Amino acid sequence: MNRASTFCSIITTRKTLRRSLVLVLLSLGFLLPASQAWADGFPQVVFILDGSGSMWGDAGGQRKIEAAKEVMANVVPGLPPEVKVGLAAYGHRRKGDCSDIEILIPPGSADRDGLLSKVQSLSPKGKTPIADSINIVADTLKAMEDETTIVLVSDGEETCHVDPCGAVKSLKASGVKFILHVVGFGVDAAQKEQLTCLAEAGGGEYFGAANAELLLSALETVKEDIVQKVEKAKTTTKNAATKLGKLRITMPQASTVSLNTFKILRVSDGKLIKTVQDPGADSIHALLSGSYEVIAGFANSNYQPDSEVSLGIWEVKGGETTDMQLGAMAINIADSLRGIPAGAVIITKAGDDKFSLVTPYTGNDYYLYKTKPLPAGTYDFAVHYKKTYLYQTNETPVVLASNVQVTQGQESVVTVDSGIVLKKPQDSSATVWELRPAGKDETVARVEGASNGDYPLWAPYAVPPGTYDLAIFLEGMTEPLPVGEGLSISNGELLEFDTGL
Repeated sequence: MNRASTFCSIITTRKTLRRSLVLVLLSLGFLLPASQAWADGFPQVVFILDGSGSMWGDAGGQRKIEAAKEVMANVVPGLPPEVKVGLAAYGHRRKGDCSDIEILIPPGSADRDGLLSKVQSLSPKGKTPIADSINIVADTLKAMEDETTIVLVSDGEETCHVDPCGAVKSLKASGVKFILHVVGFGVDAAQKEQLTCLAEAGGGEYFGAANAELLLSALETVKEDIVQKVEKAKTTTKNAATKLGKLRITMPQASTVSLNTFKILRVSDGKLIKTVQDPGADSIHALLSGSYEVIAGFANSNYQPDSEVSLGIWEVKGGETTDMQLGAMAINIADSLRGIPAGAVIITKAGDDKFSLVTPYTGNDYYLYKTKPLPAGTYDFAVHYKKTYLYQTNETPVVLASNVQVTQGQESVVTVDSGIVLKKPQDSSATVWELRPAGKDETVARVEGASNGDYPLWAPYAVPPGTYDLAIFLEGMTEPLPVGEGLSISNGELLEFDTGL
């Protein structure tokens, strides 16, 4: 057949050829927003260009191959930068060779200049191996998760494969995710039947017309259908991107008594998004997708401000529920030690210098020893003894339990049942006493008399089990007086010690 003459009957001017092929690309979804075309389930685009010898034929006073190069040079730069492209050609290197097929730009490329350079270098020579070209392109798409649109532009029928339509059907059945659209110009009934079969087997459309105006009219109809599908996909993508997620916060029931509030802050700008008063053991909070910091406000007596500490940063995803499952630390303090003059209870987390939960004494000790919700981790439990205008003792923490393991959904119990109480001596000149690990020059606890008397010296004090040396400072003396060495304090024991003064 005379391909040049049939092509000329369709494309009469260079301008109408450009308009028609641009519309082909638009109707096939090539000019969709790039973020959707690549990342949100829309197909990338791979062109298969005819480089067979007939492409040297005339098309409205211009060779077909030159017209194709000019159209591609105008269309490709106008694609949104995020749209990925690929390019293959056949028959452009050797005459009479059905294996003359080449992937010029691999699918998924952003190299527009490289693609156009390859198009400009095409020099038609050989046959039309359509089926094998599609096979080779499809082979590069096997690892792709999203569907790829393949656009075959050809001015003739298959010249190498006995059953090109069957080959495309087999490819679709193999699970490769692609749609094949076929653009044919000025073909006869038999050629149209073959190219239509290829498009249908590839799940796409065949585009053909007797002239440029009818081609434009046909593609306008197809374009409306494609636009509706694109708008539907855009709506779906938008909904998915803005869908709310949920943050679910759970904790052991007994730990809720010590918790006054949750504050939820958006990490991106530090804005307080939500304050939850008196949260229960299981609460769910709807939030836009993003990162959030949860600040726990632990209650204090006598309406004093909450003790606040960060429970960490949590990622909320649209359409999903993020579980923030807390554990708890329960404090079991012996009755004999309930009267210790604690100024604060301090809980610190191993490996996290920023985590320090301090529950101060604010007139009564109601909240000091309540069960406290905590993220999973390893903790130390400590107290410091009172320092006020009356009480002179330094606020040095005394660690009563180390390496306490808190696990999600579980209560970990800290038992405080060992300590020491000094018998008040007849000599009332004592001003300070220090408890030190036996044989070591360091202090576990140091207690000073009050500004209005010596009372705190003779109260019970919680200390961890161990062996200690005890020294007392007497008024007027220049050095401490050792009053006890190798004092053993066991678990569950409140050691009552007579200094002998």
